[in-house]
Amino acid sequence: MLNFIIYFIGFIITVPVIATWIVYLISLKIYNHKWKAFHNAVNWTAILYIIAVNTLVSEVFGISFFGIVLVILISIYTIIIIVHWKIYTEVLFSKAFKLFWRICFLLFSIFYICLVFVGIYLRIFSY
Repeated sequence: MLNFIIYFIGFIITVPVIATWIVYLISLKIYNHKWKAFHNAVNWTAILYIIAVNTLVSEVFGISFFGIVLVILISIYTIIIIVHWKIYTEVLFSKAFKLFWRICFLLFSIFYICLVFVGIYLRIFSY
């Protein structure tokens, strides 16, 4: 039973698209509203995309970019805070973090898709 849980968590981390789809379907049943369900799926699975991109980069290129990803995340959050401060002069950290989290989902899902194609390309043409 423990092995099944470990394999399931590993599968969800490596294929976050399926996790996003599952969370979306569950949220759609709960909320009966497509946009709320989509935002809920984005909020819950953004961390999976971040972990999956780290895993794919280390698998495809053979080195870990965890530090670089951490610097990218901190830089994005800093830029969002500065822009909110310049526009509104009062920073609401909950709104800034929500925007940060959605940008991270968008950015890392694009990175994930690109890395999947790069990984497939490199595996096909490396032999």
